Amino acid sequence: MAVETGRIVKDGMEMEYFRFGKGEKPLAVIPGLSVKSILLYKDAVADALSLFGEGFDVYVFDRRADLPDDYTVADMANDQIKAFEALGLKDISVYGISQGGMIALTAAIMRPDFIRCMVLGSTCARLDETSRAVIREWNALAAAKDEDGLIEAFVKGVYSPSFAELYGDAIRGSMKGITDTEFERLAVLTGKMNEYDVSERLGEVKCPVLIMCGDKDMVLGSETPMELSAIKNSEMYVFEGEGHAVYDETVKFREKANEFFSGI
Repeated sequence: MAVETGRIVKDGMEMEYFRFGKGEKPLAVIPGLSVKSILLYKDAVADALSLFGEGFDVYVFDRRADLPDDYTVADMANDQIKAFEALGLKDISVYGISQGGMIALTAAIMRPDFIRCMVLGSTCARLDETSRAVIREWNALAAAKDEDGLIEAFVKGVYSPSFAELYGDAIRGSMKGITDTEFERLAVLTGKMNEYDVSERLGEVKCPVLIMCGDKDMVLGSETPMELSAIKNSEMYVFEGEGHAVYDETVKFREKANEFFSGI
């Protein structure tokens, strides 16, 4: 499937994205935290999400370039809304994963008129002490520019032991060679995450939402994702025995997301 790259410039904000798909209806993918730019993996991501491309015009967004200091999840959501505006996207289906789910949820609260429906994967409305500790560790490792420590923390925290055993070396290899700029970028993206909390505003979400998570999530724990069931027009699916990266590890996650998007 052909992949097209682009750059948005709006109100002093620049953001890269890539695009693929045969459909006309827009579907925005907001990925989770990544040490390196999602654009580096665009062909692999488009292949993994090719199911969406059969019926949708799929946009996969990076975080903005030149991150400001003290960059919050609300700021990320505001920039994502600017990106939607710049591209003229309306009535959008949104696939938000991990931190990307936090951005999607916040954007749906800020501007419900943009979003038609959402799939929220391995995400939450607030962080508890378990997840705050994980984010503090990632932030400290990024600030210290500890490549080996950061890579191991990601692999062990995000992926299930069985998946890491099979693909851990490939994942580690893809993350090697972290530049100073990439360390600094991750430190900013995690620096204010522990302040994120929209748990009292879930009633403001107007669109249909499918929530999916694993019950062995080592990043968020098993409790905070369940709080998203307070969203009025929502349904939840829990993958038993799966961890944080259930969205990567099982095709059933993407199949259920595509069924949800296609049915609305």
